[in-house]
Amino acid sequence: MSPRLSICVPSRNRQVSFRQTIRDLLANPRGDVEFVFADNSDDGAVMDAFIASLRDPRIRYLKSSDHPLPIQDNWDRTIAAASGEWIVFIGDDDYVDPDVIDTIAEIAIRRPTVDAVGWNRMSFKWPEYRPFRGNTCLSLGNSVTLADRDKQFRTMFLWEGAAPIPKVAFGAYHGAVRRDVMERIRTTFCGRYFEHPTVDFDCSFKLLLTARELVYVDRPFSVLGTTSASNSAAVGRFDRVGEIHDEMSGREASSFEDPAFPFTSRLGVASSILAAQHWFKTKYGIRFDGWEENFTHALAIDCGHAEDKAGFDRHAAQCRDALSKWQGGRFLAAFNPCFLPRRNSGVYTGLRGQYLFIDETIAACRTPAEFYGIAQSVLEPPSELKYQFDRAKHLAPMVSAA
Repeated sequence: MSPRLSICVPSRNRQVSFRQTIRDLLANPRGDVEFVFADNSDDGAVMDAFIASLRDPRIRYLKSSDHPLPIQDNWDRTIAAASGEWIVFIGDDDYVDPDVIDTIAEIAIRRPTVDAVGWNRMSFKWPEYRPFRGNTCLSLGNSVTLADRDKQFRTMFLWEGAAPIPKVAFGAYHGAVRRDVMERIRTTFCGRYFEHPTVDFDCSFKLLLTARELVYVDRPFSVLGTTSASNSAAVGRFDRVGEIHDEMSGREASSFEDPAFPFTSRLGVASSILAAQHWFKTKYGIRFDGWEENFTHALAIDCGHAEDKAGFDRHAAQCRDALSKWQGGRFLAAFNPCFLPRRNSGVYTGLRGQYLFIDETIAACRTPAEFYGIAQSVLEPPSELKYQFDRAKHLAPMVSAA
């Protein structure tokens, strides 16, 4: 069967989780899905031998080159090798249900102009990385609705909700985008699919400006995994964040950094996303006003997630220094971080509204795929999803890049 869905998994130097993720994806036997695996490791021999042992015709494998590629180049070649009508990217320590293509296809039949589908996501820390006890959240919702594009714009670019990571559900990372929309992004902007090293948000910025309809499924179809080698494991560990920033700066072109702009990925997740936004808005002549105070609140929340009190104090001082150099320090008063110590005893489990919180150690799950299997026993099956497109709010008109 010709693939309707391409599941793309780029990787670099994380062969253990990469191999397990590949095994878990291939366990689904359906023939209308292809898997594009792109290795970008210093030593490609490990993955070369592993892929050769699989002999699955659904695999498209891209070997490591003779030198490490920038992350956006690795993602670009991954999508270039994909042939499915719909594209999904996940990390090499994540999981997505290949059967999501059935729901995507049903949405496309009902709304032929839909260009991207987002869904709820779960999180899972692999057993080798659990520095403290935690829970994970399952949405028990089952609605399928048109997204309020204006709200997505405000959340992304105006930082409404003041979350360190803007809660925008649409992009190629843990979401599905039509292949022809990715081609539209390539031709509209810079002649490539992914331009900025913050590849997930780079895609989301451009998708919000070019897509027609966006549909959201309030049911999880994928799991965001974290291992000790994951970038997400550096959240709150700001010394490690700085190391990642330095590693990135050594590999990437300096044109992504504005020396006059004080916020970089060294200052944490929120600052990293803002730096990518600043680059994007500057390059393409796009302006959004009234976001500064919301961002400052998001920066404070991110700062509060420091691993320990000493790290919190150091990072708060660095953030204040950056704020003092920005617009004459006018937003310093809005920066009021509060240290949130991690609790090592007790973890909440139970039902809150439509959200079920469960202990992440449930059933001794070893991988995101195993955890997803447990969740499947709780979640309503996709066949029971409620399509409520008539309840959608008016979508804001599309905006063209300057």
